[in-house]
Amino acid sequence: MLKILNKTRKVSGKMSVPKQIMTTFFALLFGGGMGIVAKFLDLNRLPSFLDWLDLSNFFGRTAPWIFIAVCLAVFSKSPLKAGINVFAFFVGMLIGYYVWTSVFAGFYPDIPYLMRWLILAVVSPFLAFLIWYARGRGALAIGISSVLIAIFCCFAFNLNFADFRILYFPEFILWLASIGILFKDVKQSAFSLLISIPVALSFEYTGLLGIIGIG
Repeated sequence: MLKILNKTRKVSGKMSVPKQIMTTFFALLFGGGMGIVAKFLDLNRLPSFLDWLDLSNFFGRTAPWIFIAVCLAVFSKSPLKAGINVFAFFVGMLIGYYVWTSVFAGFYPDIPYLMRWLILAVVSPFLAFLIWYARGRGALAIGISSVLIAIFCCFAFNLNFADFRILYFPEFILWLASIGILFKDVKQSAFSLLISIPVALSFEYTGLLGIIGIG
């Protein structure tokens, strides 16, 4: 298995320990800041001229958080750093979101909703470790990329053949962006995109994303 992983994507270059600590600390702070922003937008109305951005609804959905985590993972220096950085991001996000909720908003968060995000935070290092290989080469990279693109496709589109349409335009942008950040070369990206179609349909018609709590 290790041989397959190394063949898919090799760690290029080394980062000094202080720099590694700084990048992880930045991921933690970034997550905390994003958590505070998300809760602030949830509790406060933006000026009317910014209503078209729909930021409160956008950050209340799962897709942008998964997209940020994917970006942190694939652009990390190694799969291990990907796991550490993504975990730090989600820990920061949860601390920022729920501290703001309890201290400044004056109420405690919904426990089932909190548990869903805690579970995601716990499994995120393992998922990020695998996602790092999506920007590699070969069958494994294509497979991981196709699953990621399929997930964003399910967020962006109604995949019912009788009523195919974009469900939410910001998530359509995230779907396009996911294709962009996972791009390696034309041939490999084309394979990933093609394979993502049946994968997305299987997610849609089995309800798998909803079952695991991210749909």
